[in-house]
Amino acid sequence: MDLFLETPQQQAERMLRQQQRLMEMQMQGAAAQPPAQNATPAVSPASESAPEAYSVQQDSYAQELAFDKRRARRRRVGQRLRTLVMIVLIPLGLVAIFLASYALTCILNGASPNEVLQHLAALGQRLGDVVTTIRAGWES
Repeated sequence: MDLFLETPQQQAERMLRQQQRLMEMQMQGAAAQPPAQNATPAVSPASESAPEAYSVQQDSYAQELAFDKRRARRRRVGQRLRTLVMIVLIPLGLVAIFLASYALTCILNGASPNEVLQHLAALGQRLGDVVTTIRAGWES
């Protein structure tokens, strides 16, 4: 994950470039201004330009970091939703596969469509009886 982090070598090169720019600005300022005003203005552009350069980097890093946090949050939410969907869909899929195989087995054994519906109704009744038995066991 590269969020515009500088290596020590890149940081040293950037600092060197900034120092060279400051020295050029000081030289240009010293040549253009009288000697009495030379000390104060030469320092003031340097102090103003350095924080601006750092501020731009800091702002871009903050934007990238905020984007990365939002993306990570979206991924976590997406993963949780996928997990919940799988928790619901897997059992429903297994029930559907079981019912389909039960109906196909009845058909292969020669049952008519009405008999298949009767077998499925009987299966539902047996399932209801099992649930009632389990409830009675928990209540007592």
